[in-house]
Amino acid sequence: MAISNATLAIRYGNALFEVAKEQDSLTETANELSELKAALDKEPGFVVFMTSPQIDEKAKQETLEEMTKNASSLVQNLLKMLYDYHRIMILQAIIDVFNRLYDEDRKIVRATVKTAIALDDAQKDKLAKKFAEIENANQVILEEKVDPSIIGGVVLQSSSYIYDGSIKSKLEQVKRLLLKR
Repeated sequence: MAISNATLAIRYGNALFEVAKEQDSLTETANELSELKAALDKEPGFVVFMTSPQIDEKAKQETLEEMTKNASSLVQNLLKMLYDYHRIMILQAIIDVFNRLYDEDRKIVRATVKTAIALDDAQKDKLAKKFAEIENANQVILEEKVDPSIIGGVVLQSSSYIYDGSIKSKLEQVKRLLLKR
């Protein structure tokens, strides 16, 4: 029975996290993987290039060497192993698993904040600090989304918590109450 790519990504991500932790290089590895993920986001054709049977193996090897020349040995070994085992297509999923484990280890919470208008830095900092208290986190990293349809207020969402303080949801609550009667 074949193992799914999702299962493989979890296994590789967990192993990568454990090795980085043993080598006391979690932060460095997380930073390196963030750069790698940004590069993959910027160049979505990389995986297609590396998995295409029409591309010469030498060109793939040269690309991999160029990409890893300034990388740590841990990240170099990961990329070479993924390439050798024809699993480079799960690289982003592995990075996502590693990042989730890193965030849990460091008590970092990633959350989305939706507002009708953009927040200034002071408002974001205040919101992040308050949300960190609620989530019992050391740090909250907010991804801001402007959504005029919520009319006003704020909607905060992390993987374990949702706070909807939008005017739109308050109006919907009033509407439901009125329709009940």
